[in-house]
Amino acid sequence: MKKLISAQSFLFIFLLVGILSGGCTPDKTLELRKGSKITLVGNNLGSRMMEYGLFETEMHLRYPDSTLFIRNLCDPGDTPGFRPRSASNDPWAFPGAEEFQDEFGTYSDSQGFLEKPDQWLTRLQADIVIGFFGFNESFQGPEKLQNFKDELEAWIIHSKSQKYNGKSAPQLALVSPISFEDLSEIKDVPNGKKENENLSLYTKAMADAAKKHDIVFVNAFEPSKDWYGESEEPLTIDGSQLNEAGYAKLAELLADKLFGKESRKAEPNRDLIHQAVMEKNWFWHNDYKIPNGVHVYGRRYDPFGPDNYPFEIEKIRQMTAIRDTAIWEANLGKVKDLAAADAKTRSLPEVKTNYNPEANGRLEY
Repeated sequence: MKKLISAQSFLFIFLLVGILSGGCTPDKTLELRKGSKITLVGNNLGSRMMEYGLFETEMHLRYPDSTLFIRNLCDPGDTPGFRPRSASNDPWAFPGAEEFQDEFGTYSDSQGFLEKPDQWLTRLQADIVIGFFGFNESFQGPEKLQNFKDELEAWIIHSKSQKYNGKSAPQLALVSPISFEDLSEIKDVPNGKKENENLSLYTKAMADAAKKHDIVFVNAFEPSKDWYGESEEPLTIDGSQLNEAGYAKLAELLADKLFGKESRKAEPNRDLIHQAVMEKNWFWHNDYKIPNGVHVYGRRYDPFGPDNYPFEIEKIRQMTAIRDTAIWEANLGKVKDLAAADAKTRSLPEVKTNYNPEANGRLEY
């Protein structure tokens, strides 16, 4: 009798564990392959990540043999459909995006031939696109929440229809805004109560969109509230923008939630990897956010732009690619000879001076 009860109990426990474990499905994550090309788009939360390089460093520490290619295309003020640039003819990220903007949709008469977001992602052959949205839009409050939902869904549908890598639709992920840190006792900034009410609404909207379209979602809003409560020092510079310590926490959260928890296999090479990441990002930043873009791509391109800008852009992209390989070597504890590699990039044509002594006068005073 005892044996019968014991066997029945064991069977009950076995079935119960099976039922419970079956109901606890792991969070959806992105599939990472060797050579994956990861791109980030969206707002200031993503843009400022380039100042510290901590997320990219975290990724290379965890996947040192994967030769990851990471490019940050975020810019403060960007939304799913609104991406204003000084040298493009319109600010729209995809066809139909103008339908979701009125306040920001005023005609600016910007002119130029800077690549549109889809063109950048296609040239980069993006396999993965991670979108940082919701913060900028949250300032429009509950009244514009539905508009944000519609704009976000339109971006998701559009992005899923693309084949940036030439083979398949990109894997998509959404990252919510962080919460607003209350620094009102030490800085002249809001306490964040109203801001967090709106941010919570926009975070939920993003979660709902991700669930509806079966894409990865990272809730940075709730964890960031815990970070602030646990930290003795501020984690933002003004309540809304993370400092380096804050971005260190975000880097780990993003790596865990986007790709799953992994150990840092290249931890001994952390400093070397971080230095290589920052070096690469400096060159990438000076390509994607090239200074004086209105001269490089815009209305001031002619008559002298063709003499040097195309060649300089080609060269800086070659130098950026070299620094990708420097990161991959740093993952293995090696230091790349950048000067030797740079010497093999294209040469730049001599730029002739526009100075004409007869027409412009003497240089001596």
